Amino acid sequence: MGNEKIIGIVVVLAFVVIVAYFFLSSETAAAGQIPDYVTGETREIYEWAKTPEGAALLEQIPCYCGCRYEGHLHSRHCFWRDDGSFDKHGITCSVCLDIGRKAREMHEEGADICEIRNAIDEFYAPNAHLGTETPMPEGCTA
Repeated sequence: MGNEKIIGIVVVLAFVVIVAYFFLSSETAAAGQIPDYVTGETREIYEWAKTPEGAALLEQIPCYCGCRYEGHLHSRHCFWRDDGSFDKHGITCSVCLDIGRKAREMHEEGADICEIRNAIDEFYAPNAHLGTETPMPEGCTA
């Protein structure tokens, strides 16, 4: 075998190992645990999304990436399933991360759920057809 074929085989095997690690480790994470490969701001958003406060807020905000077709009902589902297990969707989707980031920032700045929901709905209005069917929070108007 030539050196080029050996290098090609090594590259393919390395890729397969990396992909397998990503998928297997995300499936074996204990309930409520974030896999080690989730780092930085993404990890912070996942951590916030599992707090009672973050979860309650994200359950009132639609996601506009199209994950409704995966069965998601609101933005919390991009990060955590109803059984408390990790959902890797949020680490691969810039829309989900952006919604989580905006919701957290606005909440920390003192905005109420109506302000947060309306700001996110307005920003993602061009993607409204992709949004989850998340009911408007009580007392809020569009």
